Amino acid sequence: MNQRKIGSLTLSGLIIGPLLGSGIILLPTIIYENLENYAIFAWLIMSIIGICFAYVCGELIIKFPGEAGLGNAMEKAFGTKIKNLASVFLMIAALMGPVAVMMTAAEYIQTWLFPDKIKVEWIAIVLLVMNGLILLFRLNFLGKLSFIISTLAVLILVSGSIYALLNEPSGTWAFPDFHFSSFGYNLLLLFWTIVGWEIVGNYSSEVKNPKTTIRKAIFFSAAVILIVNLVLSAAVQWTMYNSTFSIRLTGIMYPLFGQLSVGLLALVATGLCITTHLMVVGGVARLVAALSKSVSSFHFLTKKLANGAPFKAIAFLVSIHLFFAVLVLLKVVTVEQLVGFANAFFIANALIGLFAAIKLLNNPWIKGMAMMLSVLFGILLLRSSVISLVVIFALTFLLIGWRHERHNSQEKLDI
Repeated sequence: MNQRKIGSLTLSGLIIGPLLGSGIILLPTIIYENLENYAIFAWLIMSIIGICFAYVCGELIIKFPGEAGLGNAMEKAFGTKIKNLASVFLMIAALMGPVAVMMTAAEYIQTWLFPDKIKVEWIAIVLLVMNGLILLFRLNFLGKLSFIISTLAVLILVSGSIYALLNEPSGTWAFPDFHFSSFGYNLLLLFWTIVGWEIVGNYSSEVKNPKTTIRKAIFFSAAVILIVNLVLSAAVQWTMYNSTFSIRLTGIMYPLFGQLSVGLLALVATGLCITTHLMVVGGVARLVAALSKSVSSFHFLTKKLANGAPFKAIAFLVSIHLFFAVLVLLKVVTVEQLVGFANAFFIANALIGLFAAIKLLNNPWIKGMAMMLSVLFGILLLRSSVISLVVIFALTFLLIGWRHERHNSQEKLDI
């Protein structure tokens, strides 16, 4: 059994790449174009928020380990109904978010190799099936694969950014008029860069020495992610950034890598998107398998391979991803709509986890962090689309309020 357990470096591999994800390729240029020289402050604020969120999640995971992840802490704090509600939020987010991530990877592959020859949606469908098969491998292998991809991505992005900062400095320290609403909207966009910390807990039952391993992995991963975010955003802000290239960030990488820049960025983006998909779908598949144990009609989703991979839960999630990819292909929904929905449900799940931390953790510093984060996340959630908010409130009423009313009515009848 110990051979299946993963250490801190392997766990870091499951964290760094997914947390960087497609956001580190797409967002630096978008945030700079929106905020100009205020962009670096937005990145710094969200990086600090990300570190605090990682620390709070880590302490909860250590105290309440298991395949249900933060759901174990939520159940301890608020009961089974709230745990199930948060799990539904996370599962809904995981049904939509990974499709948007793989569409991003597909766009880079199409731009690099198949311009105007193969539709992006078909490339994404192939990637979704491929990743579904990769998820059937042992977690140790997945962690090592993600660590290799993450390491190469970090080396390419950081070295290219530092070289550009040293050799192609430009830009100005002048600041435009500050607009709080615009700054807040861009912080909401940057929330995508901290999605994933709450999913680490779903792997905790497969980690060696959870207390030591999880703390080391989170500290190391948070430090690497902070460095990459700030160095790359600084390079976009203070170098000869050129937005005319078909693939974003090519202007930053070009001074060091020249004609190889487009191919390298396409590979980096695809690799990071793949690691994001592996982490989210692998973690949520374990959550689905854990929750299905208590529901007889879904008991088939608990089945695992000899290596521990919940293959039926993985197949279930990938099938829904393919369904949404087809909807995008048919132009029934857009990638932007999928991202908006996924973000809202990720935030809603994270908020419940933060409330659990406030109630369960004794350290006053961690409680303070959790309180601060819950306020910030609440503000971000309220900036989500009206449709997302309506669905979240409706699910909350159906899973908690309605059952509570039915229980009270039954008690009155008994009397």
